[in-house]
Amino acid sequence: MSKLLANQISNYNDNGPVEVKDGVNIPTGKPLQVAGGAGTSGQYLTSTGSSIAWSTLPSIPAAQVQTDWNASGTIAEILNKPTLATVATSGSYTDLLNTPTIPSAQVQSDWNASGTLAEILNKPTLFSGSYNDLTDKPTIPSAQIQSDWNQSTNSALDFIKNKPALFSGSYTDLSNKPTIPANLSDLSDVSSTAPNNNEVLKWNGTNWAPATDATGGGGGGSTTFLGLTDTPANFTSQAGKYLKVNAGATALEYVDPIETGDITFGGHLHLPDGKQIRLGNDNDLKIYHDGVHNFFVTTTHTTYYETPYFVLRGPDNTTDFYATFGNNDGCKFYWNHSLKLSTQEHGIRIFGGIKDKDNQLGTAGQILSTTGGATAELDWIDAPSGGGATVTTDDSAPSSPSDGDLWWKSDEGRLKVYYADANSSQWVDASPPANTDIDLTSFTGHILPATHDQQDIGSANKKIRDLYLGSNSLHLGTVDITESSGKLVLPAVEMTGHFIPDTNAAYDLGNAEYKIRHLFLSDNTMYFQGDFLKVAQHNSGGSAQSPSYLIPLAKLKDALNASNDYEAFKTAILAITDAT
Repeated sequence: MSKLLANQISNYNDNGPVEVKDGVNIPTGKPLQVAGGAGTSGQYLTSTGSSIAWSTLPSIPAAQVQTDWNASGTIAEILNKPTLATVATSGSYTDLLNTPTIPSAQVQSDWNASGTLAEILNKPTLFSGSYNDLTDKPTIPSAQIQSDWNQSTNSALDFIKNKPALFSGSYTDLSNKPTIPANLSDLSDVSSTAPNNNEVLKWNGTNWAPATDATGGGGGGSTTFLGLTDTPANFTSQAGKYLKVNAGATALEYVDPIETGDITFGGHLHLPDGKQIRLGNDNDLKIYHDGVHNFFVTTTHTTYYETPYFVLRGPDNTTDFYATFGNNDGCKFYWNHSLKLSTQEHGIRIFGGIKDKDNQLGTAGQILSTTGGATAELDWIDAPSGGGATVTTDDSAPSSPSDGDLWWKSDEGRLKVYYADANSSQWVDASPPANTDIDLTSFTGHILPATHDQQDIGSANKKIRDLYLGSNSLHLGTVDITESSGKLVLPAVEMTGHFIPDTNAAYDLGNAEYKIRHLFLSDNTMYFQGDFLKVAQHNSGGSAQSPSYLIPLAKLKDALNASNDYEAFKTAILAITDAT
């Protein structure tokens, strides 16, 4: 004990454990040695059943891969697949085996036929057709009243059930509406050729096309654009420009094309579905709506919003995913059409490997470690050496277990841990106790409730059958009930009922060695002392008084022998002279 310092050290029996009340402190740099060894990194202490030893952690197998029906020669292969019949995959009736023979088609039955397959056998005698010949005729209700479209009480006889929803009368509520052209060019018989000023539509024998308006016989005026009074005087240096009504709304003037200046809108820019806004010299960026999706298209990739996702795609906008961003489906990132990373409800999922700071994927058994510091990076390193407890899954217990080993008892579905100390070694339940005996053979502590005087063992209708206690006291409030030499030691007992044995004249109060000191009966106390039966007054709440009667036992015996009945015995007792 000279090398173990503690505030309290106790050992309650020679073979029991040593209890260190305030713990054991091992200073920094000082090893904890077991069997002369300090253990290696990652090891933990376990019991061998008679001592303790350093143990190592178990190896964790690689994650299970997804099973593949078509796989062969890998862990994904499905073993012992059944041989399927052709119909199992074709679903064709012609691939079935043992098909039944289907008879020829039934001919049409003919009421008047006789002696052929069309004859109807066992035809009934037909009804005469007269209502009066009917049996079980129904009670015919009163005539139906006229239905009322406006009746809203569904229990009324004139209420019309399942009325159709009538058309509102609005053109917008119509289905299969025709397409109404918005421009003349939308008409099939109108030419798409752009008209010039002062031209009109003329029928050319095939369609309506722009043409010069024929002036009447008495008309005059200019035949050229520059000859008009409200137009510019010439075309000098006006190539590529557009005409615009001037600010005073009095004439036309030349203006620069839109592409050389800014455009200011006082309203919306509306484009129909499929029509694009194209940006860049080579139309590098296109923005449009196809009726379902909103597209932002470049020559190198496609980005579009698709409810409820925001999707980045490549030039092939059907399969070439870059990334998708969704609310309840997470964010997903792809490489060469293959999903590599996704966010999920409780974290992220990585498809494939993780490369470290050296662009390495790591090898089997390696673990990721941080390099530490403000510029920390991840690095694949070898896992620390060492082992641990073994894990066994079987109906039978392992043959040579060590302390701390785990065993899944598969026929019971229970997890057990091997517990070994200086006194015993056994498998104990790590799972909640089954509906069997609770084994507390390795239990060395107390069973304590969470609160004082609040919990029960059993209930009014769920009682404990037998309660086995040692020789120590059973504490009931402030009263102790103990056992001594095979006898129950009771303190003072307050009775609320009768004290009646279960067998007549079979039990005693006291014996030759252990007598009842006082017997308190009603108002008087009767007791034996020496050769006398003594009777003393004993009032409620007080102690027994001095004996008022002393009856010699010899005379009592003589009275009993001389008495044939109770009355004779009473007379004999009253005749006894008190002894002093």
